[in-house]
Amino acid sequence: AHKIGGPQGSGALVVGDAVEISARIVGGAQELRRRAGTENTIGIAGFAAALDCVSDDLAKATQWRGLRDRVEARLLSHPEVAILGAGADRVANTICVAMFGVTSETQVIALDLDGVAVSAGAACSSGKVGPSHVLAAMGVDRALVDCAIRVSFGWQTKESDLERFFESWRSLYRRTRGTDSNVRRPAA
Repeated sequence: AHKIGGPQGSGALVVGDAVEISARIVGGAQELRRRAGTENTIGIAGFAAALDCVSDDLAKATQWRGLRDRVEARLLSHPEVAILGAGADRVANTICVAMFGVTSETQVIALDLDGVAVSAGAACSSGKVGPSHVLAAMGVDRALVDCAIRVSFGWQTKESDLERFFESWRSLYRRTRGTDSNVRRPAA
């Protein structure tokens, strides 16, 4: 639910008639004996409310994709930068950018000090600083994994927020490059 603006800790599982699943927690008859425990009524109601709003967010996907693509083009105008997942079908509101030679940790901290929140890992690892286990599992070269950050935006993000991210990122880029930088792009 939290992926669409609902409360954390609630979700949905759609199971076809031909699919057999076993309960992970036994002891009750909830959900056709597929799980035990009292339902999170407030979480369910919050998820339902978020679902009512999701069609508005889906309508914004084209707008978000345009914003994402413009920011990515600006990032790629700098040498020694890669967009991971570029050219693939992916969510419209997320950028995964690698600044070669600058660790994810350094980028997250520098941007945070500038008031910009980004992550070095998957959304499920937010708050942790370190290389993305998701990128590593996808087979992305370790040199890229070590310098990749994830930038996400959504219904509350303004273009000015993305501009602030870019300006902060560009400032860090320039500080790490200097005029005699020996940082080189690793093989993809």
